[in-house]
Amino acid sequence: MGIGDYLFAIFASILVFGLLILTTRILSYKSKKILKGNYMQIVETVSLGVTNRIHLVKIGDEFFLISATNKNIEFLTKVNLNDYKDEGVKNPISEVIDFKAVLKKYVSSFGSQAKNGTEKDLNDISKQGYKSNDEIQNSDVTFKDNLEKLKKITNTINGQRSENEQKKEY
Repeated sequence: MGIGDYLFAIFASILVFGLLILTTRILSYKSKKILKGNYMQIVETVSLGVTNRIHLVKIGDEFFLISATNKNIEFLTKVNLNDYKDEGVKNPISEVIDFKAVLKKYVSSFGSQAKNGTEKDLNDISKQGYKSNDEIQNSDVTFKDNLEKLKKITNTINGQRSENEQKKEY
């Protein structure tokens, strides 16, 4: 094997690797477009266990509660949220993590640790884009308010179901 064969093998490997990267980027872009809903958004999701979840879905200007398990999805009820503030509902599927930025952050942190021989200060870590205490408290309050709303709705649904069951018995 001559030097030309080695160069060809290296070039072919780089070409295949480049095609793999290009293909994954194209697929992620297309899947993001397909999975992003223009008219439907999941406003909030509450996990009720390992396989059970309740989703609050916004379709147009209306809200619906849907329960989802591994085996089925069931419509629960339509919800009236008069005090809902549209804070830019985020679709978790459409949010894409910038892998390049995350990788650079960790590579630079490991590089600085190796050069300095010390670990990063916790204050430096908290400045790198993590939520502040006020943001965490505000999101906790919002989550607790939404959880209380879901509890009220669930109690209302359970009350309606028990009334329907009593009517069936008579």
